[in-house]
Amino acid sequence: MKALATLIRLHTHQLDEKRRALAQAQDRLERARDDLRRLEEEMVAEKRQATEVYESGLTYGAYVQAAKQRRLLIEARIAQLEQEALAALERVTEAFAELKKYEITKANREKQALEEANRVEQALLDEMGLAMHRRKQER
Repeated sequence: MKALATLIRLHTHQLDEKRRALAQAQDRLERARDDLRRLEEEMVAEKRQATEVYESGLTYGAYVQAAKQRRLLIEARIAQLEQEALAALERVTEAFAELKKYEITKANREKQALEEANRVEQALLDEMGLAMHRRKQER
């Protein structure tokens, strides 16, 4: 059982590491999505500025081209980060399943040990009862 407890501690530690990696991947993904939202807000503000101020309208076309390129880069990064987060989630799921397997095995062994101890105790009690009964019969 000691080896099983060690395996459980090891797999718990590995699961914790994988959960931290998943959290980091999700944070990176959320930051990329925030970048995209900020870019969209910036584009709306620039469009409004271009319609209100003549000089801004002169450079708006170049800005739109650059903003579209930035959007494509951010969207590609988001797609990559989504894949990384999904892979991290799969690793967490696998690690959790592995840990559960060991925990269930440990629980089953503990249950079997308890049942065996109860069986031995009951056998001793039965033997004591029979011995007492024989003594009474002998009197």
